[in-house]
Amino acid sequence: MELETRNTAIPDDIMERWQRVVDALSKLLSVPCVMINRIHPPDLEIFRSNRDSGNPFPAGTLMPMAGVYCEAAAKRKKKVQVSDARKEPAWSDSPTVKAGIVAYLGYPLLWPDGQIFGTLCAVDTRENKWGKKYDSLFHAFKDTLEAHLMLVDTLDQLEKKNRDLEHALNEVKTLRGLLPICSSCKKVRDDRGYWEQIEVYISQHSEAKFSHGICPDCGKKLFPDIKLK
Repeated sequence: MELETRNTAIPDDIMERWQRVVDALSKLLSVPCVMINRIHPPDLEIFRSNRDSGNPFPAGTLMPMAGVYCEAAAKRKKKVQVSDARKEPAWSDSPTVKAGIVAYLGYPLLWPDGQIFGTLCAVDTRENKWGKKYDSLFHAFKDTLEAHLMLVDTLDQLEKKNRDLEHALNEVKTLRGLLPICSSCKKVRDDRGYWEQIEVYISQHSEAKFSHGICPDCGKKLFPDIKLK
């Protein structure tokens, strides 16, 4: 299944909040690494990661996501829990096990429309049963991070609408005020005092375009012997 992702930027203030989340979780759970990862198929970006000297996955690392735990969490859009990958045939040959990461707990992070952003996850270099306290904490922080994504999405949509509105306003030309027009020839006097054909004046001051024809009344006067439709 091909993942649908987007490149919406995450504001600096939200990234700093996310940094505090992973720092706090790593201390509360006593695991070497807690990450917020962003999916950029075919790669995975370690977007935020706890700031500890023993962390094997610092923020900013980009790696192939094929075969890693986070790929499964993102594609399934469900929690993935692995206590000891060395004992599970589905994971025993995965790249993460070969890198020494044998335990994993990860949750997908979704945009409001259901598209995948990435994952919130914890990893361990030894067997970890991931008890209920882990599940409760991760659920709570997942909800917080997805609320942030909803805010980012709302601001992004608002910016797009503002740009569209600004573009539309720049395209609009409106005729206002008193318009002097000759009672006989119907020419219009512009703000410089020159008299112009009304269609020329309107074309210059609005988005209207003219195509010429002959109305029935004028047709009778100009071409009395021809029956015009």
